[in-house]
Parts: sequence; structure tokens; C-alpha cells
Amino acid sequence: MTQKGKLTDLSYLKEMSGNDNSIIGEMIEIFIEQIPEFTGEVSSYFEAHDWNRLGAVAHKAKSSVRTMGMESIGECLEKLEHYSKGNLKSELQLKKDKGIELSSEDEKNWNNVMHEPLSDIKLDYIPELVSTFLSSCPLAVNELKSTLQEL
Repeated sequence: MTQKGKLTDLSYLKEMSGNDNSIIGEMIEIFIEQIPEFTGEVSSYFEAHDWNRLGAVAHKAKSSVRTMGMESIGECLEKLEHYSKGNLKSELQLKKDKGIELSSEDEKNWNNVMHEPLSDIKLDYIPELVSTFLSSCPLAVNELKSTLQEL
């Protein structure tokens, strides 16, 4: 939580926009439009155990939530991205160990995660991180909608 129990803190956005309410409002509207895509993808990729795409959407959403001053959710997404890469490495390593030929997509993914430490495979943390992200987003959107009315 940020100031006064709020999830969002628009200090950075205000500073970057020169405190221009039209720019702030536009950025908030873009963020509100993006959230259903982010939450839908996080939810579906988690359910499918698609660690590569889960990590990618966490990476993409991270900068958006941080722009809205949602620092704790940004940290949550950073961990989700990191652990997703570790889990992807584990699955691909298992295929390699079993002598299963990797597809071209798997080879590409392997090249991206082969140097991730295996100690970062923390499946137990991923459900909590996903839950935190999914439950925080509607609250943040409500805060931002209130802010839009005040602009």
C-alpha cells in the first residue's frame, strides 16, 4: 500500500507530466483499459502452467503498474516474472534429461532461461503472487476511476 492506505500513488505520473491533468487522465484511462487484458492473461497462463507467457505478461504489466505508483504490485509482478522463468527452465531441463527433442519454440525458450538459477523454482509462491495481482487490480482501478472524476 502507498500513502493513506491507497494502492496507487500518482506522484511519478504527476512529475513526468508536469502535473498536466489531461495527460494524467489519459494515462489513467489507458491503464484502466489495459488491466482486463493483463488480468485475463495472467489468469489463463497461470491455469495453463504456461510459464513463458506468464513471465512475459508479468514483465509487460510491471511498468504499467509502476507508472501508477503501485510499487508493491510491481514487486509482485517482478517476482512472478522471475519465478516463471525458473519453472520454465525446470520443465525444459526435465525434457532434455529424458532425451525428449525440444521443439523450435522450446529451443528458443531454453536459450532465454538456460542461465536462470534452478534455486529460483518456487511454484509455491506463484499462486499467491497471481492472487495478489488479481485481487489488487480491481481496487486500484476503482481508486483511479475516483481520481479521474476529481481531475
